[in-house]
Amino acid sequence: MILLNCAFNAQNGKKPMYETFDNVVCQQFPALQGWVGIFTSIFVIFIVILAVIIAVRCNPESPAAYVFLALFFSEIYLIQFFIRKYIIQEKNYCKGLF
Repeated sequence: MILLNCAFNAQNGKKPMYETFDNVVCQQFPALQGWVGIFTSIFVIFIVILAVIIAVRCNPESPAAYVFLALFFSEIYLIQFFIRKYIIQEKNYCKGLF
């Protein structure tokens, strides 16, 4: 979702949300200029990599489809993973992970 949101905003000439957040924080704390964008990028990369790893490990029958889903909709994929794993508690879903 984050990647699609950034692409959509860039196409329409709007600033991506993380740049707006960076500007707001840097106006109040000038010493943080540049670091907010770096930390935001690291956080986004961490979330996407986590979603892709879970998609590959938990769906061995068709990993390509789930990796595609996890790459472009990482937050939605992680939400459905945690719902299936811990709320619904499906049997034999993603054993050996967490």
